[in-house]
Amino acid sequence: MAETMKRANTQARWAGVFIALALCMASGAALARTADMYDAPKVLAVSATPLDASQTRDRIVAGGQALGWVVTREAPGLVELSYDKQGKHQVTVAVRYEPTGYKIDYVTSFNLNYEEIGGVRKIHPNYNRWILNLIKRIGPV
Repeated sequence: MAETMKRANTQARWAGVFIALALCMASGAALARTADMYDAPKVLAVSATPLDASQTRDRIVAGGQALGWVVTREAPGLVELSYDKQGKHQVTVAVRYEPTGYKIDYVTSFNLNYEEIGGVRKIHPNYNRWILNLIKRIGPV
């Protein structure tokens, strides 16, 4: 009887260890899927003769399209771009532009774990990479 109790206690301890490990791994995976959101600064014009509005717009659209971004809305000085990663993750950004440069701002997303905690915006790390690639592709105006 004592041997049976000992065996049951050992099994219960191992079960507890496995549950604790599973919870640690699950929470680590969840944390790995969020990062502080990159708030892109305004990209300034570097040319001595700045591009006009239509040239700037064309450069933004061409840069976005080269990376798979699609124009979803336009207004003077604004191009809204959306990116869909294999139907699993979507994001929309607003690119506001003028002769002195452009700025990319987050609008909305789906399945990118966006949340704001204590004034800090968090999102899937791929968002930050996509925005940096977009800025690199558009380049300075």
